[in-house]
Amino acid sequence: MKIDNDKRKMLRLLCFLLSALLVTTASAAVYNYVYLQASPIGVEVPKVRFVSGLDAVSTMGTNDTYAKITTMAGWPNATRVYEDALRIENLDNVDHTCDLMFDSWSGNTANVTYIYVKIFNATAGGTQQGSTLSVTAENSTGPFNLPATTIYCVQWEIKWNGDALSTYTVDVALKLKVT
Repeated sequence: MKIDNDKRKMLRLLCFLLSALLVTTASAAVYNYVYLQASPIGVEVPKVRFVSGLDAVSTMGTNDTYAKITTMAGWPNATRVYEDALRIENLDNVDHTCDLMFDSWSGNTANVTYIYVKIFNATAGGTQQGSTLSVTAENSTGPFNLPATTIYCVQWEIKWNGDALSTYTVDVALKLKVT
């Protein structure tokens, strides 16, 4: 009789544990949806845009918010500098904080010694704004101030390894954060 009583207690305990497990599992799957709506979301005229520089050919996208520099190259084991490859213009009547950031690159990247991108005041002998963006280090210029109605030049410094062939190319994608 004692054995039956012990079995019954064990069976009750087992049922209790299984029930607790079932409740815990079922409770973890209970959730609610709440909704958020944003309306209307409009279009605004860009306050900062790209402008072709004097040292390279660029193709501009709609509203000049996209630019593709198409004529840069470098010699093996020598540094090529494009002081005015592209320009960034603030069309607004207030300052904006910008950060030119590495996004991606592809191609014969192992054969590049470095690619540096720097931002300068557009005036002759202009001052560098922010830090040097190194494509090989995949970093950014850090934040820099772009004053109202001002144009800055984007300088590229390109150096290929000494054994780079004339058929080698790389594609570099950068993004400009504007706040």
